[in-house]
Amino acid sequence: TMEQQQVVDGIWQEYEQGIRKTYLLQGVTGSGKTEVYMELISRVIAKGKQAIVLIPEIALTYQTLLRFYQRFGDRVSVMNSTLSPGEKYDQCERAKAGEIDVIIGPRSALFTPFPNLGLIVMDEEQENSYKSESTPKYHARETALEVAELYGASVVLGSATPSLEAYYRAGRGEYRLFQLTKRLTGGG
Repeated sequence: TMEQQQVVDGIWQEYEQGIRKTYLLQGVTGSGKTEVYMELISRVIAKGKQAIVLIPEIALTYQTLLRFYQRFGDRVSVMNSTLSPGEKYDQCERAKAGEIDVIIGPRSALFTPFPNLGLIVMDEEQENSYKSESTPKYHARETALEVAELYGASVVLGSATPSLEAYYRAGRGEYRLFQLTKRLTGGG
């Protein structure tokens, strides 16, 4: 849609200029946030970079993963709590070797050792599951901002109902706010 294109163009224009920022994408349910994420990811990959997509564990559904696999094929990997330590290690080794471009998972996926990280997407950024209650305690949003800073990557925080912190930071100009106000008919 025109709205989706404006979001992608707005973020990508700054990316191409070497500007790395945090963006807050507020989109009503069914407005096509995932499609925006995938378009940005494909552009980042075309530049030889990798992407991390954070999704709350409960939202890591087969349907969501299928969309990413259909778009990016075997260059996508999933990191979640069902993997054994050995499987997680293998995923990290594949990431380090440049064999995968996109990792999808809950907050622990943030620590994927990509050599050329270009984008971090955090879907449903308001979710409480992004806060680690066990040691080491961290909030995935704050950690994502630090990781992005280290790698020179951009961050896209997406939500239908953004957290107060994200809204506050957008209001102060720390994040750039984009909005998708129209529901798509059908999938997307």
